[in-house]
Amino acid sequence: MQAPKYFLVILLSFTFLMGCKNDDDSPKIKFSAEQLKAVYGNSQKSWRVTAYYTNYSNNELSDFNDCYKDDVYIFKADNQEVEVVLGELGCYWPEPDEQVATVKYFYDEPTGKFIIEHSRGETSGDLFASQYYLLELEEMSETRLLFGSGENGKYSRAIVLEAAE
Repeated sequence: MQAPKYFLVILLSFTFLMGCKNDDDSPKIKFSAEQLKAVYGNSQKSWRVTAYYTNYSNNELSDFNDCYKDDVYIFKADNQEVEVVLGELGCYWPEPDEQVATVKYFYDEPTGKFIIEHSRGETSGDLFASQYYLLELEEMSETRLLFGSGENGKYSRAIVLEAAE
Protein backbone atom coordinates (compact mmCIF):
# COMPACT_ATOMS: atom_id res chain seq x y z
CA MET A 1 0.00 0.00 0.00
CA GLN A 2 2.94 2.38 0.54
CA ALA A 3 4.06 2.14 -3.11
CA PRO A 4 0.94 3.86 -4.52
CA LYS A 5 1.41 6.81 -2.10
CA TYR A 6 5.04 7.26 -3.15
CA PHE A 7 4.05 6.95 -6.79
CA LEU A 8 1.35 9.61 -6.28
CA VAL A 9 3.85 11.98 -4.57
CA ILE A 10 6.37 11.52 -7.39
CA LEU A 11 3.68 12.02 -10.03
CA LEU A 12 2.40 15.21 -8.38
CA SER A 13 5.95 16.55 -7.96
CA PHE A 14 6.72 15.87 -11.62
CA THR A 15 3.46 17.53 -12.70
CA PHE A 16 4.21 20.56 -10.54
CA LEU A 17 7.75 20.93 -11.92
CA MET A 18 6.61 20.56 -15.52
CA GLY A 19 3.77 23.00 -14.94
CA CYS A 20 6.30 25.68 -13.98
CA LYS A 21 8.21 25.36 -17.25
CA ASN A 22 8.47 28.56 -19.25
CA ASP A 23 6.44 28.00 -22.43
CA ASP A 24 8.25 30.77 -24.30
CA ASP A 25 10.53 28.72 -26.54
CA SER A 26 10.96 31.52 -29.07
CA PRO A 27 14.59 32.45 -29.69
CA LYS A 28 15.87 35.66 -28.18
CA ILE A 29 16.78 38.17 -30.86
CA LYS A 30 20.33 39.41 -30.49
CA PHE A 31 20.10 42.59 -32.61
CA SER A 32 17.09 44.01 -34.44
CA ALA A 33 17.26 45.35 -37.98
CA GLU A 34 16.63 48.81 -36.53
CA GLN A 35 19.57 48.50 -34.11
CA LEU A 36 21.87 47.47 -36.95
CA LYS A 37 21.45 50.85 -38.61
CA ALA A 38 24.17 51.90 -36.17
CA VAL A 39 26.55 49.67 -38.17
CA TYR A 40 25.93 51.09 -41.65
CA GLY A 41 23.96 54.31 -41.09
CA ASN A 42 21.50 55.40 -43.78
CA SER A 43 23.72 54.26 -46.63
CA GLN A 44 27.22 53.59 -45.30
CA LYS A 45 29.40 54.09 -42.26
CA SER A 46 33.17 53.92 -41.77
CA TRP A 47 34.85 52.05 -38.92
CA ARG A 48 38.54 51.96 -37.99
CA VAL A 49 40.04 48.75 -36.61
CA THR A 50 41.38 49.46 -33.12
CA ALA A 51 42.38 45.94 -32.04
CA TYR A 52 42.59 42.41 -33.41
CA TYR A 53 42.79 39.66 -30.79
CA THR A 54 43.89 36.05 -30.89
CA ASN A 55 42.19 35.61 -27.51
CA TYR A 56 40.00 38.49 -26.37
CA SER A 57 39.18 36.86 -23.02
CA ASN A 58 42.88 36.72 -22.11
CA ASN A 59 43.61 40.13 -23.66
CA GLU A 60 46.04 38.53 -26.16
CA LEU A 61 46.48 40.69 -29.24
CA SER A 62 47.09 38.89 -32.51
CA ASP A 63 50.47 38.93 -34.22
CA PHE A 64 48.52 40.66 -37.01
CA ASN A 65 47.21 43.46 -34.76
CA ASP A 66 49.51 46.15 -36.18
CA CYS A 67 48.63 45.40 -39.81
CA TYR A 68 44.90 45.49 -39.02
CA LYS A 69 44.97 48.70 -36.96
CA ASP A 70 45.57 50.90 -39.98
CA ASP A 71 42.57 49.49 -41.89
CA VAL A 72 39.16 51.12 -42.36
CA TYR A 73 35.97 49.12 -42.97
CA ILE A 74 33.09 50.85 -44.74
CA PHE A 75 29.82 48.97 -44.10
CA LYS A 76 27.27 49.56 -46.87
CA ALA A 77 23.54 49.28 -46.24
CA ASP A 78 22.43 48.28 -49.72
CA ASN A 79 24.53 45.24 -50.64
CA GLN A 80 25.84 43.49 -47.51
CA GLU A 81 29.39 44.29 -48.50
CA VAL A 82 32.13 45.99 -46.61
CA GLU A 83 34.68 48.03 -48.49
CA VAL A 84 38.07 47.51 -46.87
CA VAL A 85 40.63 50.29 -47.17
CA LEU A 86 43.89 48.59 -46.28
CA GLY A 87 46.63 50.48 -44.53
CA GLU A 88 50.31 50.48 -45.38
CA LEU A 89 51.45 47.60 -43.17
CA GLY A 90 51.46 44.06 -44.48
CA CYS A 91 50.43 41.15 -42.29
CA TYR A 92 52.83 38.53 -43.62
CA TRP A 93 55.67 40.50 -45.22
CA PRO A 94 57.03 43.98 -44.46
CA GLU A 95 56.44 45.11 -48.06
CA PRO A 96 53.99 42.78 -49.81
CA ASP A 97 53.56 42.98 -53.57
CA GLU A 98 49.80 42.90 -53.18
CA GLN A 99 47.27 42.93 -50.32
CA VAL A 100 43.61 41.99 -50.65
CA ALA A 101 40.83 41.87 -48.06
CA THR A 102 37.23 40.91 -48.66
CA VAL A 103 34.53 41.31 -46.02
CA LYS A 104 30.82 40.55 -46.38
CA TYR A 105 28.13 40.59 -43.75
CA PHE A 106 25.04 38.50 -43.21
CA TYR A 107 22.04 39.22 -41.02
CA ASP A 108 19.71 36.45 -39.88
CA GLU A 109 16.57 38.32 -38.89
CA PRO A 110 14.83 35.50 -36.95
CA THR A 111 17.79 35.17 -34.54
CA GLY A 112 19.18 38.70 -34.84
CA LYS A 113 22.67 37.37 -35.57
CA PHE A 114 24.96 39.63 -37.59
CA ILE A 115 28.02 37.83 -38.96
CA ILE A 116 31.01 38.99 -40.97
CA GLU A 117 32.87 36.73 -43.37
CA HIS A 118 36.46 37.91 -43.57
CA SER A 119 39.27 36.87 -45.90
CA ARG A 120 42.64 38.51 -46.29
CA GLY A 121 45.64 37.60 -48.41
CA GLU A 122 49.03 38.87 -49.51
CA THR A 123 51.62 38.04 -52.11
CA SER A 124 55.36 38.54 -52.04
CA GLY A 125 57.16 37.27 -55.11
CA ASP A 126 55.99 33.68 -55.62
CA LEU A 127 54.66 33.40 -52.06
CA PHE A 128 51.03 33.69 -51.01
CA ALA A 129 49.51 33.69 -47.51
CA SER A 130 45.92 34.18 -46.40
CA GLN A 131 43.41 33.75 -43.60
CA TYR A 132 39.67 33.30 -43.53
CA TYR A 133 37.22 33.47 -40.64
CA LEU A 134 33.66 34.22 -39.57
CA LEU A 135 32.91 36.45 -36.59
CA GLU A 136 29.60 37.36 -34.98
CA LEU A 137 28.66 40.82 -33.76
CA GLU A 138 28.71 40.47 -29.98
CA GLU A 139 28.69 44.06 -28.70
CA MET A 140 27.49 47.23 -30.39
CA SER A 141 27.16 50.92 -29.64
CA GLU A 142 27.02 53.99 -31.89
CA THR A 143 30.81 54.29 -31.69
CA ARG A 144 32.13 50.74 -31.08
CA LEU A 145 31.63 47.26 -32.55
CA LEU A 146 33.05 44.00 -31.25
CA PHE A 147 32.95 40.95 -33.51
CA GLY A 148 34.06 37.71 -31.89
CA SER A 149 33.93 33.95 -31.84
CA GLY A 150 33.15 32.06 -28.69
CA GLU A 151 30.70 32.15 -25.84
CA ASN A 152 29.17 35.19 -24.14
CA GLY A 153 32.12 37.32 -23.12
CA LYS A 154 34.66 34.51 -23.48
CA TYR A 155 35.73 35.30 -27.00
CA SER A 156 38.78 33.86 -28.67
CA ARG A 157 39.40 35.63 -31.99
CA ALA A 158 37.91 39.12 -31.95
CA ILE A 159 38.14 42.37 -33.84
CA VAL A 160 37.19 45.75 -32.35
CA LEU A 161 36.12 48.66 -34.55
CA GLU A 162 35.48 52.29 -33.63
CA ALA A 163 33.50 54.78 -35.68
CA ALA A 164 35.77 56.71 -38.03
CA GLU A 165 33.35 59.54 -38.79
